[in-house]
Amino acid sequence: AVVSTQSTGTEGWELAVLVNNHGSVGDTSIRMEEVSDIGYLEKYFLLNFISYQVLTSVFSDRFKASKRVCVNISSMAAVKPFQSFGCYCAIKAARMMAYQVIAEESADVRVLNYSPGPMKSPMTDDITANSHSTSIREYFASADWVDADASAAKMLKLVNEDSYQSGVQIDFYDR
Repeated sequence: AVVSTQSTGTEGWELAVLVNNHGSVGDTSIRMEEVSDIGYLEKYFLLNFISYQVLTSVFSDRFKASKRVCVNISSMAAVKPFQSFGCYCAIKAARMMAYQVIAEESADVRVLNYSPGPMKSPMTDDITANSHSTSIREYFASADWVDADASAAKMLKLVNEDSYQSGVQIDFYDR
């Protein structure tokens, strides 16, 4: 999402905000030690990291004259291993670290790694149906889901207050 006082071009924008939340959980039916298909891994990393990084770089370049905020929609999976989520955990950790590096390298870019909490979605339905892990399927079948509007409101409040340390990971349940 990008906010501007003008409706054309990328110049003259007071604030540009990128909320980066694209990607896929991948195949949860297989264990991490069984992931050996190079083609699958190439496609997975292209979608979930390479395109993510390119989008961030293009955004940063196009809006370099504006105050920039980059928000990575993160996950507990970035910091904690979960059965069935091997590739997803690896990607979430890589994305969080990439944004932390941006925060270290670019003082003029505000960076937030925001973990919105567990939300009901087609992704969680897929996990419930297909995870190789009984405990993961059971958790997702009975989870206490976070309201998407409440989580989005918290993220927007964090961005607007701008009092977090750039690069930090903040979870919906923090503070």
